[in-house]
Amino acid sequence: TPGSWTSWRPEHTPAQSKSESLIYMAARKGDLLLLEELLKDSDINTVNSSKETLLHVAAENGHLPITELLIRKGARLDLQNDAGHTALHRAASRGHTELMKALVKAGAPIHNLDLKGKTPIHLAAENRHLKSVKLLVEEEARQSESNRQNMFLHMAAMEDDWRLAELLLQSGATVDALNSHNKAALFYAVKESNEKTMTVLLNAGAKADYDVINEAINLHQESILQLLLAKNAKMDATLSDLSSALHLAARSGNTVIQLLHNKAEPGVKDRLGRTALHWAASSQVDIDMAISLLSHRAKRRARDMDGSTPLHYAAAGGHVSVVTALLQPLNNKGTEDRNAWRKTPLHTAAEKGHDSVALQLLEHFAVREEKKTL
Repeated sequence: TPGSWTSWRPEHTPAQSKSESLIYMAARKGDLLLLEELLKDSDINTVNSSKETLLHVAAENGHLPITELLIRKGARLDLQNDAGHTALHRAASRGHTELMKALVKAGAPIHNLDLKGKTPIHLAAENRHLKSVKLLVEEEARQSESNRQNMFLHMAAMEDDWRLAELLLQSGATVDALNSHNKAALFYAVKESNEKTMTVLLNAGAKADYDVINEAINLHQESILQLLLAKNAKMDATLSDLSSALHLAARSGNTVIQLLHNKAEPGVKDRLGRTALHWAASSQVDIDMAISLLSHRAKRRARDMDGSTPLHYAAAGGHVSVVTALLQPLNNKGTEDRNAWRKTPLHTAAEKGHDSVALQLLEHFAVREEKKTL
């Protein structure tokens, strides 16, 4: 009908566009009085063709009074334009630090990602807006108690964005801060084999904890472990269970030789009194690992808190080759050692049904007794 047709006439579009253009111009130019007047007949969260709100425009152009007005009138802080930018992204990219303070104070999300996976701090850092970076680092620290899911330094570590990591640390980011998974940034740098960011973090004093060391060992990448060692990461320091990097390497069956060459101490005991040789003896590892430990003076007859020796562990696991190495030289009396339950390695092997180990222990005992009579 004619009535319905007139509501869709194209000549109405320019008038609407003109009105929109005027209110956006007021936000862009910082005309507070005009904007207040126009807002009487406009949606505070209206968007233009680029999905930008008035808050985006005011933030990008650094108009603090306009921004404060829009916030007071209920402008949404989390709306994203067609590039995925929030108003805080736009302000951060231009380095409008005072305006950013107003947005953050009002509750603007600081970790939102744009379509390129970047947060406001990425944009501030890329444009070397150091005050803006510092503001966001400080705000993240304030929020860390309630939200530790995505921290800026962790993101930099995952992305190998070493320049961002360096800038974050210079701006006061805590190098060993833990996220909601109780992991520090160094863990993710190691996990992703991001050596440049690892270097930055280690230079800033990042600690190689259990998770970091275990991840480095399991990667089977010599360069990663070498970097940790070269940067004086305390690879021989005791971990939460009093074990050391050498314990972890012995259990997983790699990097033992490398650690020993870097003067790792084979005598360190974990909370249960076990040395790295105990761990190697109980694991299905390459015999070379046990031999390497023995050649670096690991004690064959070291006892754990229950009095068991590495030979008890090897016997319990049925590891014939490790038992052979532990029984050298022939005068080794390890076959007679009894644990807290008065059991020798032979008892242990028999209980576990490892006949080949039991036979080996009996033969060794017989040969040793024969030598005594000669």
